[in-house]
Amino acid sequence: MTAICEQRIHRTRGGLLFCLILLLGACSGSGGGSCDTAQQNETVHQELLENYYWYDRIPSNINYNRFGSAQATLNYLRYATLDRFSYITSQNAFDNLFNNGTYVGYGFAFVVEPDGSVGIRFVYNQSPAAATGLVRGDEVLSVNGQSVATINAANSWDSIFSAGGIGTSLSMLIGRASGDVSLNMNKGVVTINTVLHSEVIVSGPNTIGYLVFNSFLNTSLAELDPVFTQFRAANVNQLILDLRYNGGGSINVARDLASYIKETTVPDNDLYVQLRYNDKNQSENFNYYFKPETNSLNLNELTVVTTNLTCSASEQVVSALRPHFTRVTTVGSTSCGKPVGQRAFNFCDSTMLAVNFGGFNASGQGNYFSGIPADCNATDDVAYAFGDPAEPMLSAARFFIDNDNCQIAPKSQPGSTTELQGLQAIAGAV
Repeated sequence: MTAICEQRIHRTRGGLLFCLILLLGACSGSGGGSCDTAQQNETVHQELLENYYWYDRIPSNINYNRFGSAQATLNYLRYATLDRFSYITSQNAFDNLFNNGTYVGYGFAFVVEPDGSVGIRFVYNQSPAAATGLVRGDEVLSVNGQSVATINAANSWDSIFSAGGIGTSLSMLIGRASGDVSLNMNKGVVTINTVLHSEVIVSGPNTIGYLVFNSFLNTSLAELDPVFTQFRAANVNQLILDLRYNGGGSINVARDLASYIKETTVPDNDLYVQLRYNDKNQSENFNYYFKPETNSLNLNELTVVTTNLTCSASEQVVSALRPHFTRVTTVGSTSCGKPVGQRAFNFCDSTMLAVNFGGFNASGQGNYFSGIPADCNATDDVAYAFGDPAEPMLSAARFFIDNDNCQIAPKSQPGSTTELQGLQAIAGAV
């Protein structure tokens, strides 16, 4: 049987640390164009044998009739010791998220706190959730008539929010200081605003730019430029980059964000990151360089807010800037640990994102599979709005900038959510 969709029709440099680095146009089938399950399984296997970062960890022969789907085949073959990131999605969902900044959902993120209570982390501006008035800090008391305690006991958060398509209804009882309120929303197309918050903070001798940035999408650039225009006009001399919920995205966008932070005047001079492929594909190794940006900031140090949800391209920004700055300080908790990335492989209306490369900074550092540890401990508290001076993570970051040392704080014990996978990890919300 001939593996389908292996022909590489088009390649473009650029892309995603978390998902896309090299777009591969692929054929829709072989021979008669069949996309039966066994052929799709063979396609996945053959692609992994050639391009997977850990290709030498997978068997060279498998029974293609053994697995009921291409995703099941990938799950069986991936190197589970280090790879919890490879996945398959639809081409349509992939294109909508990265090119249009949209996905189908409700448009909010939540956290299950250690005491079992459930809070809202953020709400996208153009979403069904926002239309109902849901905001960060709201407490979820029940969903579709089920109490939070019942849902926690059944561990059924994912099934509740992922069920159904556009138009699926959801009701929530929300607790607020002013009293409980019932909200009803229908699942729809969410447009992601990747800048969740930005402002200029004057703190003693420091003028601090504060940016809460949530994912690296092609649509992000239109949001970032006015933020850094404001920061540059205000002559900020410190920056707090808040990546606490940022699950990753485009290397191009990550490099552009880093280029706003690190002033560069000569193109292709300062290395941002080097991508390294497996030993079969060393010719694919590629260097990304910082870009000259009109509104870049001339900084030599940076403070970054991180949590276990800070992943992939977010971690890459931290790692990539460290060789070029006097100091990059992380405040919060240890990041997720994804120093590798994927390029897209299209077949049969699906897109496979299997890990293909590792990222290494200008000092040759990478492989932070255990995450990037926090230099100063701080805990997220969704009861406070972004930008509230009393919000613990912003407070800890400001304290470090003002005092050149960490606040005394207990080690963060973050709440939990259903671990978002695939495109949902980039969207960061249900």
